[in-house]
Amino acid sequence: MPDVFAGRFELIDPVGSGGAGTVWRAWDRRLDRLCAAKVLRQRHAGALLRFVREQGLRLEHPNVLSPYSWAAEDDQALLAMDLVGGGSLSHLVADFGALPERYAAELLAQVLTALEHVHGAGVVHRDVKPANLLLEATGTALPVLRLSDFGIAFLLGEPRLTQQGAIVGTPGFVAPEVLAGEPPGVAQDLYAAGVTGWQLLTGEEPPPTGPLPPRSEGSAGSTVWDVVEGLVHVDPDQRTRSATAALKQLAPALTDALHLPAHTPDGEPIEVFNHLPPLPPPYEALPAPAPAPAPAPAPAPTPTAAPGHPPLNPPEQTKLPEPQTAPPEQQASAGPHADSGEQPHAVASSPGGGSGSGHRRLVWTGISVAGLVVAGVVAVVLHNGAGGGSPSPGSSPTSTSVSTPARKPSVPPETVPTGPVTPVPNPQVTLGGLCGWQEAGEIETTADGTRVECHQQGSSYRWIKAG
Repeated sequence: MPDVFAGRFELIDPVGSGGAGTVWRAWDRRLDRLCAAKVLRQRHAGALLRFVREQGLRLEHPNVLSPYSWAAEDDQALLAMDLVGGGSLSHLVADFGALPERYAAELLAQVLTALEHVHGAGVVHRDVKPANLLLEATGTALPVLRLSDFGIAFLLGEPRLTQQGAIVGTPGFVAPEVLAGEPPGVAQDLYAAGVTGWQLLTGEEPPPTGPLPPRSEGSAGSTVWDVVEGLVHVDPDQRTRSATAALKQLAPALTDALHLPAHTPDGEPIEVFNHLPPLPPPYEALPAPAPAPAPAPAPAPTPTAAPGHPPLNPPEQTKLPEPQTAPPEQQASAGPHADSGEQPHAVASSPGGGSGSGHRRLVWTGISVAGLVVAGVVAVVLHNGAGGGSPSPGSSPTSTSVSTPARKPSVPPETVPTGPVTPVPNPQVTLGGLCGWQEAGEIETTADGTRVECHQQGSSYRWIKAG
């Protein structure tokens, strides 16, 4: 029998691992779809906030991969994401070496488009690198890239989680001003995007310290190289100021259509193939993830916030339910990136797959909300002992899920609900009242006996009369 996490996520087989935990290919029983389930380990309370931050960062964009749900059980927690099987840019460069400039320009444009959206939401990723840029398995068709792993992301204007002077990032991709102790900013993501572009063009690993080697003499007049050099300028004041500005500079390189299949200099076709193994029995008959929509080859720049400023259009704030047990840490950082090795590359995707078309909503969770969640979580950790990983004697394992709010007085906290219908009236629910995205599809009974369902209406969710 397979392991089932929190009564919802059926863990099928491991597809990757890192310092923060193991990534499983899983079956989401509630949404009837395959997903990537990142099972995290608990270490200390300081990293719990990072976990809450990552599961709260749901940035809806074709080039961004973020969790759509989470669950906690005993001393472990799980982040559910789309399942993307094409590996990462690290795999692509390892397989094919230096990429043609037009192909590299397409990938760099998608990286910048993702950062334009992330920075516009007031977030600094802080670990942009080829290992965290995952690819859909599109074969020889147009590549589709997604920025992943927001475990050490930073919210502009919010308190830092790392000690002053601690360096967060991956050697070779950390901007010089970060090494000098400057606070996080969008400029460090732009620098890392430039290093990524340099690696796509050269096929080489960047030096862990020091400036990047200059371009070859044969690349004079190259628009792509001009953009890369503007992004990796040592002086942040001389560096390209935003992802939008870099996209505008890159536009001439995207004017001509990308001829597919693209070929390496020695004539080998470039293919983003599926890196996931076949599903084991009895899962072979499960529906495959829906293919991701191909992005436009030349994205149109959109307005974005200036570096160090709040987002122009902050997403709607939605509070997350407080977990009933302590979720584990996401990823701690002190000195060079604590997990400098590659992150799991099989983590990613089927946008809109299965019946969960409404499960990936644009959600913004501020540190004030996350702090309240963590306060409750740390209390449970302290109650269970200094290690935080074992239940106290005589206690029973508990589980919770972001899709199962713990607010119904009729349901004991240790019970996992088995259906969407509440048999007794819930005085907290009113017809036409607001509900959360995590309650979408749930059916309740109001105090006067009316059956209502949480349904999306525009940018909000409300209780409407159930059909």
